[in-house]
Amino acid sequence: MKTSRRKFLQTAIQASIIAGASHALPARAAGAPNLSLEVKPFPRASIAGLYTQTIWSDGRHNGFPGIARIGDYYYVTFRNSDSHQAPSSKIVVIRAKADDLKKWGKVAEWTRDHDCRDPLVFDNHGKVQVVFHSKEDFFSQSADGVTWSEPRELETEFVEPKPDSGLVFTSQRRWLFRIRKGPDGAFYSLARCGIKKDKTPGIFGLILYRSEDGVKFKAQHTYGEGPTRAMAKGGPGSGWGHEADVAWTPDGTLVSAIRNSSPGVIVFGAAPNGPWKSFSTGANNFGGPALHMTKKGGLLLAARDVREPRPDGYPAVCKVWTVTESGVENPWIIPSGGDNAYQSFADGAKDDEVLLCYYSSHEFPTAKGAGFNPANLYLAHLKVRHREP
Repeated sequence: MKTSRRKFLQTAIQASIIAGASHALPARAAGAPNLSLEVKPFPRASIAGLYTQTIWSDGRHNGFPGIARIGDYYYVTFRNSDSHQAPSSKIVVIRAKADDLKKWGKVAEWTRDHDCRDPLVFDNHGKVQVVFHSKEDFFSQSADGVTWSEPRELETEFVEPKPDSGLVFTSQRRWLFRIRKGPDGAFYSLARCGIKKDKTPGIFGLILYRSEDGVKFKAQHTYGEGPTRAMAKGGPGSGWGHEADVAWTPDGTLVSAIRNSSPGVIVFGAAPNGPWKSFSTGANNFGGPALHMTKKGGLLLAARDVREPRPDGYPAVCKVWTVTESGVENPWIIPSGGDNAYQSFADGAKDDEVLLCYYSSHEFPTAKGAGFNPANLYLAHLKVRHREP
């Protein structure tokens, strides 16, 4: 059965995670943290300047890009379709030499019977691995960036609910939105697991997965545990979430960025079961949140932000924030507008450069409504400065 991201979000019950959750205390404007966890301060990374370039424009809707450097090349993967919500699409991979980012060429593309979405790319022990979602997560690998394996499903464990949990699922669908390498060298993803039956009880929430090989992913906890436990009733967020990313501070603290029915949330904690400390970003919609630890130990966050929860039109922009142990600050608007964001970071060639690949429709008129117009892919070269906390 066809299920769009929007329907996927709507069918998940917006249950609050209250069992064992810590009380959220009033705090700074950036959010209301749980003060039971002390996070060691780390360098502040902030944008000092940027310039952007268009890397793909074919008159179609190009969106949801992932970027990674593997070997001598940068790889970008994205969804190419007639529109944001079109039922058919293909996943495209392009690459450019690290010393010449003006020349990008296509090296792969795939499609499925169902809509393909949310591709990502990462270095899997020297191989280029692309993962995309089409009812389930598919992956393909390449040793040279030119010859690719036939896509097949990731082997992601489905977490069976405890008999007394009250959880009832209509689908075992799993969705790993981001995959990151952790401090221990394994791969991690904070992801959806199953679609909960509407109007049924039971504590839900995202599942933190771990994999040694980037293919077989095992759950680290059950429902109602992990980072979404910090999104309790009375605190920031709604307690369930969908689109998410993870990173680690220099001392090994897990950081999660989570989209939910409220403004986006940042959660710090000790994986996999806490304790946790959470903050609201104040960013509405919070589409496609991405985290990036810089070479100097600073942490950046990027996501879509909408001016207010239900604005007239669609005044969305892609923003980048500085992440600190106390929340987020220094929001910087990336040149963007309309249907945009769902960005991904990569280290640049220099220590003070970070690359941000994103999509945007601001160069096209919106004739039929948000998401029906074309969108280009852009690469922002961010000059980043650091200061001690």
